[in-house]
Amino acid sequence: MALARTLATLGRTGDALAAFARARELAPVGAGGDVVASAYLAPALLMRDLDRTGDAIWLLEEAAARRLRSADVYEQLALLRLAEGQTDQALAATSAAAAESLESPGLDLARGLALARDPDRRVEALSYLQRALDIGAGDPVVVHLEAADVLAAEGRFPEALAHLRTAAESAPEEPEVVYRLGRTLAAAGDREAARAALDRYRSLEEARERGAEAERLASAQTASALSDAQRLAEEGDLEAALARLAGLPGRPEDLRAADVHSLRAKVLFSMGRVAEAVASVTEARLLEPTRIEHHYLEGVFLHTGGRAEDAAAALERALALDPGLGEAHALLGMIAAEAGRSAEAADRMERALQLGLDNNAPLRFNYARVLEALGRSEEAKAQMEAFERLRAVGPP
Repeated sequence: MALARTLATLGRTGDALAAFARARELAPVGAGGDVVASAYLAPALLMRDLDRTGDAIWLLEEAAARRLRSADVYEQLALLRLAEGQTDQALAATSAAAAESLESPGLDLARGLALARDPDRRVEALSYLQRALDIGAGDPVVVHLEAADVLAAEGRFPEALAHLRTAAESAPEEPEVVYRLGRTLAAAGDREAARAALDRYRSLEEARERGAEAERLASAQTASALSDAQRLAEEGDLEAALARLAGLPGRPEDLRAADVHSLRAKVLFSMGRVAEAVASVTEARLLEPTRIEHHYLEGVFLHTGGRAEDAAAALERALALDPGLGEAHALLGMIAAEAGRSAEAADRMERALQLGLDNNAPLRFNYARVLEALGRSEEAKAQMEAFERLRAVGPP
């Protein structure tokens, strides 16, 4: 379970799902408790985020069949059923939880949301929704909107409008909230207020569309500038590449900010401006902490700048994301060799060769030197012969 959670945190969802599956296999028959429930709930939430709702529902149904006595399992099952428009199945999930004497604010909210979608039982939803508001369960804006819809459908407009106005105070820039307020005001006969609210809704929608268009334009411009800078760098015109990157968005909220910082770092490194390259690639890594390249490049640049310990830490982070990154093992081997840790260096370099760097001539040469330092002369000789063969062939 610990491994699965770590993999999920690192963004390696496929590996995380496999680890959760293994944890379920290892759980003893009849076992329950929070740990076993998490082996179903956590991957189901991952699947939900990957738009694999059907798989998530199937997994939660399996957990419910095992009677793990987890209110969270039934809550999420009900909410996912609702997301798929399966009101009856969502209510069945909350009823099954009640039959097992399971209670939680989240279950009450799920039941309220499900009942609100059942035309024959929607009035029953109001007590559950009000309870959710009283104890702070769920998103209060969503709960207010649901309660308002039920009340408006029952013709209880003053109560519905009270909920909608509260929601509008919490989310004044949310078009959907303003639209529902306008619609309900119109149904209540307050045409002037309804017109004002709907005008406000149109204004918000137009502003949102303008913002989205500006974002798309900025993204296209950034992509074009990055492409130009990459081409210039490949042609060897590093000054022009760096100038093309100047002024591009690099703030966390900007699209492709990490790509800007990463390319700038590579250009600066190629220009010999190592300290600046380190600063830029660190910015990229902070923006995209699960992207392996950022950690690896940070390690390379730090090593070149003479900061071996910091470089090793960056390379270990890269390996935590991808244990099969041979280049990181090779450089860690060099760092160990430079520190006089020959045995560790040999292990790292051997691992790098096993991971596909067997045609890397510098690695063969450095490995030979490490083996010689360890007194493993025959092995060192074999590595040096491999180096000479590769050097004779030349770069691919």
